Amino acid sequence: MKNWFCIVCFCISLSIHAQERCGFALGQLKRERDNPSWIRQKAEFEYKIREFNKENSLENKRIAAKVYKIPVVVHVIHNNASNVIGGANNVNISDEQIASQIRVLNEDYRKKTGTNGFNTSPVGSDMELEFELATKDPNGNVTNGITRTFINNNGYDITEENQAIAKLIKWDYERYLNIWVVRSRNGIIGYSTFPYDSKLNGLETTQQDLDAQKIFDGVIIDYRNFGTCCGTLSNTYNLGRTLTHEIGHWLGLLHPTADTRCGDDFCDDTPQIESLNLNTSCVKLTSNCTGTSVQNMIENFMDYSPDRCMNIFTNDQKKRSRAALELSQTRKRFINNLEPLPETDVLTISTEPNPIKESAFLKTQFKGQKNVVLSVYDFRGFLIYEENYPNAQSNYFSIKTDKLRTGEYIVRVQAGEETKSQKIVVFK
Repeated sequence: MKNWFCIVCFCISLSIHAQERCGFALGQLKRERDNPSWIRQKAEFEYKIREFNKENSLENKRIAAKVYKIPVVVHVIHNNASNVIGGANNVNISDEQIASQIRVLNEDYRKKTGTNGFNTSPVGSDMELEFELATKDPNGNVTNGITRTFINNNGYDITEENQAIAKLIKWDYERYLNIWVVRSRNGIIGYSTFPYDSKLNGLETTQQDLDAQKIFDGVIIDYRNFGTCCGTLSNTYNLGRTLTHEIGHWLGLLHPTADTRCGDDFCDDTPQIESLNLNTSCVKLTSNCTGTSVQNMIENFMDYSPDRCMNIFTNDQKKRSRAALELSQTRKRFINNLEPLPETDVLTISTEPNPIKESAFLKTQFKGQKNVVLSVYDFRGFLIYEENYPNAQSNYFSIKTDKLRTGEYIVRVQAGEETKSQKIVVFK
């Protein structure tokens, strides 16, 4: 059993070589530098995940989870002034290359038989997540799920400039998984946001963090490590597994070392190891963290192994990711948005739960697509806060309880010309 308290130091010890694949550890160090409470926030996140899994223990049972279909938008950010698509050393990658990457995601996250994503491990898990390029844009127009943006820039430091990249173009991060394909110029080939970058039920999150997350939420990948064909690809990370790895972070998964020697990834069915696999081969590695030699799971998607070595997510990694999807308000809204509520002829609202202890969603149903305004007032009639959702469909909208003290409030929803109000009770 790994020691969960080591979360307070999981980003302290970094290898220069380990930084060359994933920007997650560097990003965490940056957050610690910019936010003195970041270590505490991470520790609280891990505590919440652990308690959730304890309360929802599925010992000796299959992890019951429905299959979610994740709509993806790929934003290609390139400096090809002629707008030529595809070819050698061209950041403006082809549709075919993008399609090959989506195929790999579905092989890996569904453990598809007969593909590189299949394994026979007793702890190997079908993550029951599927990915598809979006068919409609945020305004309801038909799309192929790919955008192309020209900018005269030779590349990005994707751990430092992720906000600048996302400001160029992004779609609603609560309805689409945004993936930006760029030229990386700092050796990092992938970087992702993490569920504790957003508001987590029952945890305090700074306004600075929330504002940053509204700009960038998703994954950034270097074009030479995206997909399996059709352009200039890396010799080592060339089978689409960089995106598989980074989406793992987006779902709340850590590196097997948690970026420190013999660290804790909080998944009991992954071995505790001394270091990530920095080799360019699939040679087996061993570690000795507890006085007993164990074999590293170099085939785990969250390691740094070459793409051809990787083929496994574990059962505990699935449990952890499902807990993160449930506990992160942003991820929960994303999941809710995958299946819009049925329409009603007139506007109806109901708060779930009510009274509210930690968080709540406002079940809102109406006809068609409308601009929705959600407002919360105290009983004196003073506006506490207001949120706008343009071109929205019937859905669950979150109530920001971090802005509310114990007491009674009125929540008011305007959908187009219709308006409904309801009393809510908050206790903390």
